[in-house]
Amino acid sequence: MSQAPTAPRRPARGKPRKPAAVPSKPHDLLTALPVTLRDIDAAKNRIAPHLWRTALLPSATLSRMTGVNLRVKTENLQRTCSFKARGALNAVLLLTEAERETGVCTFSAGNHGQGLAFAAQLAGVRCTVFLAKDASQSKIQAIKGYGADVVYGATIGDASDRMQVFQRETGATYISPFGEAAVVAGQGTVGLEILEDFPEVEHIVLGVGGGGLAAGVAVAVKSVRPDVRITGVEPEGAPTLKRALAAGEPVRLGHIETIADGLSAPYTSPIPFEIIRALLDDIVIVSDTDLIGAMRLLLSRCKLLVEPSGAASVAALLAEQVKVAKGTNTVAVLSGGNIDMKVLKRLL
Repeated sequence: MSQAPTAPRRPARGKPRKPAAVPSKPHDLLTALPVTLRDIDAAKNRIAPHLWRTALLPSATLSRMTGVNLRVKTENLQRTCSFKARGALNAVLLLTEAERETGVCTFSAGNHGQGLAFAAQLAGVRCTVFLAKDASQSKIQAIKGYGADVVYGATIGDASDRMQVFQRETGATYISPFGEAAVVAGQGTVGLEILEDFPEVEHIVLGVGGGGLAAGVAVAVKSVRPDVRITGVEPEGAPTLKRALAAGEPVRLGHIETIADGLSAPYTSPIPFEIIRALLDDIVIVSDTDLIGAMRLLLSRCKLLVEPSGAASVAALLAEQVKVAKGTNTVAVLSGGNIDMKVLKRLL
């Protein structure tokens, strides 16, 4: 398998503020990683005025069905209905004046595209998003609604390739969906909020696509509570991180087939890969059937609308794929809620 293409890493900018929760003697491994707790704390201060602090809700029904003391982190109710707004906004707010002039670009299954379009509109920056031609219509309309230009590729991989050509030709700044340090730091603010709102947490379960959320949350949580277990969940039709970990480096999937478009990254990147390899405790696989079942349950019993990708954490717990003791204080991250009404009707 060929190595995944990556864009040049932009250096971190600005002088981050020291977080109150930094351990007095952080582990050498954590301080050597490309994203640190200080970066995440600085991102939190930077983006907080513009985003929601999403609720961490208990569910007696889900706790009974999974055998754990479960709370769900409702990133499906975040601005743009996805955690992706966190990392995109952090990266855009760190742009130099020269980078603002040339605009930003990205490829996306839809949620990162919405997050970047939202962030670019907020900052007054031109944005171009490359999508697969079969991308969710609701996500396409939302991206356009934030004022971004949309370009299509035959597949998500082709959209990525076209975006790289566009970047070289225009000089636009590429904001990766998952591979940039500023994006990972922004996603890591989810972990800080979990620790603050549920200090008794023992296990966190979250979906994994390109790995930005998993990497950011892992750094945030393990820096303060190294005892907390973190499990990533991938769809069986897009095991991006499983393949990369087996190969020992980021690789590109030759074929992707899953209903979870938000977890269908064709490859991961060096930054999240390095962090996940060092810090994540486990990665498990769920089927599309598992995802649909969890999505239906969240809607019917918890009154929470999530897309299939957003249901991955709950799906893994319900399918008993996660190694967790009975009664464990567990958080399942509901990563997004963007789904076409036609698709929702079909899946229900």
